[in-house]
Amino acid sequence: MQQGAKSAGRETGCGISLNFFNREARVVHQGTEYRFSEEDFAELNTPSNYWHNRTDPSTWLCAAAVRLARIRFRDGLPRALVMKLCAEALNITEKKLEGALDWHANYMAWHDGGTVEEYHPYLRDET
Repeated sequence: MQQGAKSAGRETGCGISLNFFNREARVVHQGTEYRFSEEDFAELNTPSNYWHNRTDPSTWLCAAAVRLARIRFRDGLPRALVMKLCAEALNITEKKLEGALDWHANYMAWHDGGTVEEYHPYLRDET
């Protein structure tokens, strides 16, 4: 499938799906504002990280967003604010994001072998 295509209800790596991100998403921690950049949204906007619709990102996209936020903001944000920022950027609740991450980690552990801990992008007990 070529990039920017729509397949089976998925918006993949195209301008339309790039517009699904909430660019107003931001959190403030200790007087500093944190938000994703346009480059971050472009990096997340790949065929593997697709949207079912504007308020239903794939679990792949949820996991990728959390991984990117951990890398980008590793020294500045506690876990709760990483989850808040990612949920807002993906137009979902933090509860839905947590569920997507858990489902994805369990699926990957079942599918590829290994443990849930190996596949989870940010376990609840990590700081």
